Amino acid sequence: MRLRWVVVALYAVGQLGAQTNTRLEWSQPFPPHKVIGNVYYVGSSSLSSFLITTPEGHILINSSFEETVPVIRAGVEKLGFRFGDIKILLASHAHGDHVAGHALVRELTGAQVMVMQGDDDVIRSSRAGKPCKVDRVLHDGDEVKLGGVTLTARHTPGHTKGATTWTFTAEEGGRPYKVVVHSSTSVNPGYRLVNNRDYPEIAANYQRSFRVLKALECDVFLAPHGAQYGLAEKFPKLGRGASNPFIDPAGYRAFVASQEATFLEKLAEQKR
Repeated sequence: MRLRWVVVALYAVGQLGAQTNTRLEWSQPFPPHKVIGNVYYVGSSSLSSFLITTPEGHILINSSFEETVPVIRAGVEKLGFRFGDIKILLASHAHGDHVAGHALVRELTGAQVMVMQGDDDVIRSSRAGKPCKVDRVLHDGDEVKLGGVTLTARHTPGHTKGATTWTFTAEEGGRPYKVVVHSSTSVNPGYRLVNNRDYPEIAANYQRSFRVLKALECDVFLAPHGAQYGLAEKFPKLGRGASNPFIDPAGYRAFVASQEATFLEKLAEQKR
């Protein structure tokens, strides 16, 4: 029996070490940069955080891990903004790699935390990181306004119950561009889409979310992981040509179609 507990303890330590390594690896710095208009990338090499600047303070989407918060802060300051001027903290969805740093960002900036219903309890609890107060619970279609900027929260559940796709307009060169910050519609790894007792409506939610996402107008496609919108490939092209590589409506449509195809394949497989 004693040997069994030693094995269990060693396994737990190994899992904790693997998680720590993942957090550190995913939190490696990436060059902060202007995406378009007043939208900036301040995330890490793997985890996207977006700063939307206004004359009255700034909005941050995604805090990532606690280990990523210093990377985000450094990125904000390197771009010439004050980290303490972040007034509103939002999220794409309540998984630890996107919201575990919420409590720390709130502590450092005093930002109001706004979360879609369905993910609010996760943020308040310790299920995705340190418990964090939620100042405003959002619902589908709610608007978040600051300094003349309006973001619309679109409830696109499935990946989490409160997964949120953010839409807003950014202006550059006197022209408006529709920005979509996709929440996530991944079904990997190991999502149970059939007979899910904890989330019985999961498949129906995914299906509804794909209908919403396909109907959105998108010029600039962003997402919670850089790999999802081709950050590593697009960033080197920034400023090297007449067009902005992040203006990618075709890439958005292709990504949503690919995600839906994967979902339908997994759903059919699990039904069998």
